[in-house]
Amino acid sequence: MKVLFVSDIYYPHIGGISEHIYHLANEFESMGHAVSILTANMEGDLRPDEERVIRIGRSIIVSANRSHSRITYGVDGGILSKIVNKFDVVHIHGILAPTLPLSTLKVSRKTNIFTFHPTFEPSILFQISKGYLNNYFKHIDGKIAVSMTARDSIARYLPGDYRIIPNGVDNSRFTPGDPHYKSFNEILFVGRIEPRKGLQFLIDAFPKVKKEIPEAKLTIAGGGYKKIKLNIPLEVKDSIKFLSFVAPKDLPQIFRRASLFISPAITGESFGIVLIEAMASGTPVIASDIPGYRCVIEDEKNGLLVPPGNPAGIARTIIRVLNDNNLRNSLIEEGFKSASRYSWDKVSKEVLDFYYEINPSLS
Repeated sequence: MKVLFVSDIYYPHIGGISEHIYHLANEFESMGHAVSILTANMEGDLRPDEERVIRIGRSIIVSANRSHSRITYGVDGGILSKIVNKFDVVHIHGILAPTLPLSTLKVSRKTNIFTFHPTFEPSILFQISKGYLNNYFKHIDGKIAVSMTARDSIARYLPGDYRIIPNGVDNSRFTPGDPHYKSFNEILFVGRIEPRKGLQFLIDAFPKVKKEIPEAKLTIAGGGYKKIKLNIPLEVKDSIKFLSFVAPKDLPQIFRRASLFISPAITGESFGIVLIEAMASGTPVIASDIPGYRCVIEDEKNGLLVPPGNPAGIARTIIRVLNDNNLRNSLIEEGFKSASRYSWDKVSKEVLDFYYEINPSLS
């Protein structure tokens, strides 16, 4: 079977959608399928699989959903049609937007699958555009959402049958390390540094943590800290380390080393791949109590949930985990069990079975 993945977002852009497509493509190829990835031309050096990537048009960064995303412009419809219709399955990833996804649906005569990734707040723009979008939506043969939260976001405007197939984790890379080599009382944050990620609330909580646990350290791994103004109290400044860009190959070791991982996001998370990566690495997880994270975290079992935007609650929960070895070990054990359910081989088989369900002639 010949499969084309289509997305405005792919490497060298780093993020959950890029990871998702990359691993699905690897798994499909290991099962004998031919895979290509259609995306835009963009600047950047991280291109792990350029030999199977087709680039068309140009990519620009836009602000959306309290974050930054990409859209594609300058796509030639005739060239796009010739590319797309060489494949058996056209699998689009992202959100139904008037860029590469809609352009692809307009010309594709093949089996069209769409995976909806983002979670977004109610939008007047979507409300007034839903009639227009439905003209393309009806050309989607099979609809997937990475979580109930992602499904609810899009189904609010475009109702239909959605299959929930989650993101996955690379269990061959993200593995527990020797617990004796964990850094002492190191708190880890991984993610793009933008307001919706809630990093400022974690920084505001850190002085309270230091007061109770003077040896505590905070490591922040993610680009953007030079562009976003963060208010860092002077008394903890020397205990906070910024790693800026982290190459994907180095991320597993960063997770393994940490005493705990925390994601204090306040909105815009549909699933939380980083939570699963931390769990698979044998690191206990604290996360904001938001819908996208509740898809992954069962509070007090495989992780701990804290009210979003609450520095006092964040501080109390961090102190609790760092001071309670029994709790920490229990969270590590249950988290690892949870992560094993999200292996990419399992996720890819679910996606492939969905293709066959939508179009039995593909099998």
